[in-house]
Amino acid sequence: MPTAIITGGAIRIGKAMALHLAGKGFSIALHYNQSNPSETIDEIKSRGVRCLEYPCDLTKIEEAEQLIARVIADFNDVELLINSAANFIQENLEETHKDTLASTLHLNLMSPYLLMRDYKRSINKGMIVNIIDERVRKHISTFAAYSVSKVGLKHLTELAAVEWGETVRVNGIAPGLILPPQGGAPDYLEKAAEKVPTRTHGNMENLLQALDYLLENQFVNGDTLFVDGGESWLRS
Repeated sequence: MPTAIITGGAIRIGKAMALHLAGKGFSIALHYNQSNPSETIDEIKSRGVRCLEYPCDLTKIEEAEQLIARVIADFNDVELLINSAANFIQENLEETHKDTLASTLHLNLMSPYLLMRDYKRSINKGMIVNIIDERVRKHISTFAAYSVSKVGLKHLTELAAVEWGETVRVNGIAPGLILPPQGGAPDYLEKAAEKVPTRTHGNMENLLQALDYLLENQFVNGDTLFVDGGESWLRS
């Protein structure tokens, strides 16, 4: 079975996708930085597949440029890269500190750019999936650097799909109200759902269904699936 590289694979969306793909028979090359991956790795291996861990600080470009080479030294059947690792720092444009700007752009945009480039150079088959955000259709400055990075990632997804489509499909998934922010109130999702056109919040299964669609439909390339109940079409 093929191997999937998943950045930020120890927690939240990355973890859910890693476990889901392991259940489908994928071996997992699991990237993490500060999170403890032990529990996730044990869960992946319990599904009867191979899983190796790759600690790496993707805010450091020199480390990002080594990751694909590290993985293909261990796996010769990589067919999927999921860029899920990201930060989410609440600073508007005027408040944004230069360190926030640098770390956010490095982690959320520049490192995916380099990983995608190296995936194309070294693997040149399969698919890349970038985890974007429904807010790329809006103009909300609350998380300014984050929003800029995700808009850039969507554009990068489209550029790569046009240039590489013959050998590597490149698509995105833009989640809406799926998970509460870390440290969010227990009723965060229920309250926030009142502003979603469906008056509901999503769940991780909705994102996994989107991933399966992209995996199975070989003629989808350069698309971003908005899994957000229509929230991205609301005025910001």
